[in-house]
Amino acid sequence: MEEGLYVASMVPFDEDGKVNDAVAREMIETNLAEGAAGFFVAGSSGECFLLTPEEHLHLFELFAEYKDRCTLFAHVGSCGTDESVRYAKAAADMGYERIAATPPIYFGYSSAAVAGYYDDIASAVGHGVYYYNIPMNTKRTLNLYDADTRAMFASGSIAGVKHTNLDLYEMERLRAINPELKCFGGFENEMVAFLAMGCDGFIGSTFNFMLPHYLKIYEAFNAGRIEEARELQVKANNIMEAIMGEGLFPSIKHILSAHGVAVGEMRRPFQPLSPKAAAHVDSVVAENLVR
Repeated sequence: MEEGLYVASMVPFDEDGKVNDAVAREMIETNLAEGAAGFFVAGSSGECFLLTPEEHLHLFELFAEYKDRCTLFAHVGSCGTDESVRYAKAAADMGYERIAATPPIYFGYSSAAVAGYYDDIASAVGHGVYYYNIPMNTKRTLNLYDADTRAMFASGSIAGVKHTNLDLYEMERLRAINPELKCFGGFENEMVAFLAMGCDGFIGSTFNFMLPHYLKIYEAFNAGRIEEARELQVKANNIMEAIMGEGLFPSIKHILSAHGVAVGEMRRPFQPLSPKAAAHVDSVVAENLVR
């Protein structure tokens, strides 16, 4: 299957703090028109651990309306296996072909326990799932010298990796363990490097507002126009540096709102941008964004 760029979708909320279905559909249609290969639903950009279970399932239902027009990833990660399995079964019943999950957090589980978690999710849906590798948030790093971890990636319970990690060596070594793994870059600020190391595609939060810019990088690299891809990457990284410095997800919601997309605010304890931070973000985006 040919891959591409997948939007790690933000969740729009209305003035009452409820999921705004109309705006979500507007965002989906915009991204599809821009060339998105699909969507990563209820992940970090989708405020996964700030959603109620009902909202989590509702988002799956909403995006499932588009399953015949693109490829969908359902993020089902939670603190416990039973809840993840429930989400995974529900998403599979809605027609999702790709299920992704962060490893279980907080209790410092053994590598054997984490492997069992993925085995249970994979068994519930009848196929391998995607390991969402985001150690900066989960505080769980992979030890690829560990026998249980290596066995997990070789077992078939893992179909691929969303590699939101700047360690490209680790991504390459995961595929050395299992050459059948799909590997998706999750750090857009290293797109050129990820592509050079053989990743299959990308899943990115900044694609919510700058997908055409990243598609130009993706297409330039694949066409062998490496210097063009690098120049566009520098511009993208100027934006990434600004929004990471001011707060990644609040910045993305600010940018969308500034462009007329009524996404609302991030849920607390996230804080909206200050006027000074918003002005900084707006200036850097205006100077660097290529449409």
